[in-house]
Amino acid sequence: MWILTSLFCCALIAATSTAQAPNGSGADRFRGLTLNQTSSEDAMRILGQPAADKVDRLDASKVSKWLDPKHKEKIFRQLSFKNVGDFSQIQLSFLENKLVMIELAFKKNVAPERVNNIFGVEFTTVGAQGGPSDLPNEPGKYPVRFVPTLYPFSYNMIGISDKAIVWVDCSTGDARTPGRIDRTRQISRVLERK
Repeated sequence: MWILTSLFCCALIAATSTAQAPNGSGADRFRGLTLNQTSSEDAMRILGQPAADKVDRLDASKVSKWLDPKHKEKIFRQLSFKNVGDFSQIQLSFLENKLVMIELAFKKNVAPERVNNIFGVEFTTVGAQGGPSDLPNEPGKYPVRFVPTLYPFSYNMIGISDKAIVWVDCSTGDARTPGRIDRTRQISRVLERK
């Protein structure tokens, strides 16, 4: 009985530790930056001086169909940081001095299979053969889930939490393998159209 209890406790600890996102990352946060909380001053304190600081519209990819039309207006302060750790670029977008989007461009090869653990939410594939080619019209609703057997040279994944939508750009040179993560966008659901 003691052995069974010990095994159960070990399994429970292992399950909880793998379910948590590493390095302070999650669907709504990344390395000390949190959507809807972090200010531009906080971001510069954490990441240093940006390579670029401009005001522009949000590039939210296909997720834009779920967002309020104001995401198309040039009202978002965008700070870009180059060559930070494993990332060739980190771009942060702020609205009224609150972080609303974190965009990460990866330097290293990170397998798409790891995305659930990185962000702590479940992901589904969009744009792969045999699956949904686009997002549903209803904001925050997952597309039909499926497991691709072949991958196009570029495709996407989406994960949804109560605070954020995470859009992932992936690419592969071999249709039989999922390839790598190229870019991610963590978008605050505050921007979601009502």
